[in-house]
Amino acid sequence: MKNILVITLIIMASMQCGGRSAMTKGLIEVGSIYGFITDEKYNPISSAQVIIAGDNEYMAYTNEAGYFILDNLIPGAYNIIVTKSGYEAQNLSAKVTVDELNEFNIVMKQSEKEKGRVSGMVVDYISKEPLVVEVIVTDIGLTTVSDLSGHFAFNNLEPKTYLFKIQALDYITSHTDVTVLPDETAEIMIHLIKGGTVITLEGIEFEFGKAKIKSGSSSILDKAAAILTNHPEIDVEIQGHTDSIGTDKANLKLSQARAEAVRDYLIDIHMVEPVRLIPIGYGERKPIADNKTEQGRKKNRRVDFLILEE
Repeated sequence: MKNILVITLIIMASMQCGGRSAMTKGLIEVGSIYGFITDEKYNPISSAQVIIAGDNEYMAYTNEAGYFILDNLIPGAYNIIVTKSGYEAQNLSAKVTVDELNEFNIVMKQSEKEKGRVSGMVVDYISKEPLVVEVIVTDIGLTTVSDLSGHFAFNNLEPKTYLFKIQALDYITSHTDVTVLPDETAEIMIHLIKGGTVITLEGIEFEFGKAKIKSGSSSILDKAAAILTNHPEIDVEIQGHTDSIGTDKANLKLSQARAEAVRDYLIDIHMVEPVRLIPIGYGERKPIADNKTEQGRKKNRRVDFLILEE
C-alpha cells in the first residue's frame, strides 16, 4: 500500500446457493473493511485501535505491519474511530455498499506532549538572603536571571529531566537535576555557598586528649555529610582546632588527628569522595574565644569546614 494508511471496503460478491442469490434466500450480503495505519513518516503503527461505532460495535487492532480487518459488516454508513496512545485520534466516515470500492488514505499525527514549568528560588546558604544569579538549562541552552527576591522561572518545557547550572560571582557554581512533568510545575530551592565560607560543626566532641569521636557526635557529623551530599560541587578543608592547654606541638598533632578522624567518618559512613576532603590541624593558633575561661576553651575546641574557592 506504499506505506500509506489505506482503508479499503470490499463488498463480498452475492452469495450463490444452487444458482440463486443469497438475497432470494433471505440472507443479507456483508462486507469487510481492512487497511494499514502509519505515522507521518509512513512507519506502520501497531496496536492502534479501530472501532466502528453504532448499534453494533465492531473493533480491531493493527498488527506489527499496521494492518487490521473488520469483517461481516452490513451495508450502510459507518463512523470509524482510530486511536493510539501518543497520536491524535482519527474520525472517518465510510459507506459500505455492494457495488463500490471505498478507499481512505490516512496518516496519524503524533499528539503534542503537554508542557511543564520550573519555578525556583536561590538564596545564600548561610544568611538565607535571596540572590540575583544566572540560571542556565544546559541541555537546551535556555538562560535567565533571578529577580531581587531570588525567584526565577522557565515555562513551556518538554517533559524530561534537565540539568540546571546556577552561578554567581564569588559563589560556588551549583549543578542540579530537575524533572519536568506534563502540565505540572517543578519547584526547587537552591542554596549557593560562597567560596571561603567557614561552617563550624558545633557539638562534635572527642575523648579527652584523643582523636576518638564520641558516639553522641554522630548526628552532627551526619548533618555535615548532608552539606557535602547536597552540594557535590564543593570541596572542603576540614580544620581541627584545640584550646591552649598543652604545648603547641602537641595541640597541632592532636588537631590534625581529629581533622583526619572527621574525614575518615565522612568517607567510611557517608561515602564522600576522599579528594573533596582536606584535613588540616591548626592547634591553638586560631582561637575564636578567650582561652582563659572554660567556656572560651570549649568554643575553641572545634572542627570547621572551610569551603574552598573554585
